[in-house]
Amino acid sequence: MPPKKSTAKKSAAKRNRASIQQEPDDGASKMQGSTANPSAQPAVAKCHNNARAEVEKWAKRALDKGIQGLREEFAELKRYVPPDMSIATFQSHWDAGRNRYKDVPCQDKCRIILRWPGQTHDYIHANYVATPISEKRFICTQGPLDVTVTDFWHMVVQEECDSLIMLCNIKEKGMDKCAQYWPLEEREQKLYGDVEVVNTCVRPLNPDETSVRLSVLLVRWKEDGKPKEREVRHYQWIDWPDRGVPPCRLTAMVLLSYVRGTKKPIIVHCSAGIGRTGTIVAIEFILERLQSGIPCEAMDEILKELRSQRPFSIQTDLQYLYVHRVMLFYFFEKYKVAVSSDELQAKYKKFVEDYDKATA
Repeated sequence: MPPKKSTAKKSAAKRNRASIQQEPDDGASKMQGSTANPSAQPAVAKCHNNARAEVEKWAKRALDKGIQGLREEFAELKRYVPPDMSIATFQSHWDAGRNRYKDVPCQDKCRIILRWPGQTHDYIHANYVATPISEKRFICTQGPLDVTVTDFWHMVVQEECDSLIMLCNIKEKGMDKCAQYWPLEEREQKLYGDVEVVNTCVRPLNPDETSVRLSVLLVRWKEDGKPKEREVRHYQWIDWPDRGVPPCRLTAMVLLSYVRGTKKPIIVHCSAGIGRTGTIVAIEFILERLQSGIPCEAMDEILKELRSQRPFSIQTDLQYLYVHRVMLFYFFEKYKVAVSSDELQAKYKKFVEDYDKATA
């Protein structure tokens, strides 16, 4: 195994600043530091002093565009790919059955390179996605196939991950979407190649968020002949439809608050690893930029930036609308940080009505 990676530097943000990333059910929660279970509690980051102004600019831009304007914006970018995209490694592993969909390539840039002792290849359909917090904040990947489950757990161990977000079900509408790559039931134990996984606990994310199933997994392996283990938290959102959007609640924000405190890469997958995966990553990507006071209103450029790392992120216009709808709900109704005028409130009301019609 490769040598241990250095821990990321702690944030230097001032503690007395308000947050726009509060956990919906516990606004007093703080950003997790370096703890044994960094993803166990909801986390909050502190704001840059001009974060509120950037939130208001973002919200105003979204409302001025409206549902139709955002759909048109997405339509112009629907097939956008990085101009220099290379997929040679993806193509070379097609015959080996390591790719789920032929029309969802994994680009060579930003791909995770497996370095597991004795492994005959270094490929997995996964890419790093950077945010203002870390160059390796997320790993976006396809749902594991039966032949790639061991590779998946090698990646978890190699990248020192402690948080996995799964946004699909094993089967959807009678079709296989993902392998059963973890022990499903409490106290169940499975061996995946040379990695053992034990499910120590299964429960809803919290009493109000029963659509997310949390499994606390104990992962064991050997490194230089010595036994190692790590706790990994597996969050499965069970009612998000493929190529569609879930009901507009704050589930996305609550889920992200549980993984935000980790300093390790957060693995996110659905089936292809681009639609639902790109949507949830985009929400956190935008929040972190706003939190840091980085201008974010040019959403078309944000989408390009995400796709430059994980091509085809966000598959449909409804998913693009959902990103905006959830964030506007969060800003206007939960924390009221984007409420500056009656005019904005009226536009928000119209946005909600049009969104409900579009997603009905």
